[in-house]
Amino acid sequence: MGQSNWVHIEVEEIVCETDKAFLCRVDGEEHWFPKSQVSNPEDYEEGDADVTLSITEWIANEKGLGE
Repeated sequence: MGQSNWVHIEVEEIVCETDKAFLCRVDGEEHWFPKSQVSNPEDYEEGDADVTLSITEWIANEKGLGE
């Protein structure tokens, strides 16, 4: 697999966390982000607010959040 480009997303709140994903509120909308597509997912947890997540360019484009 090639090197991923990262997109930095301003997250209002991490609403929910499962073993494999985060449910995040971004610009008033909720999006699921697989932890496998988040840089350093161990640094975040449910309830975190006003954080910047670095996600793969691929998942950002899939969610319509690409730059």
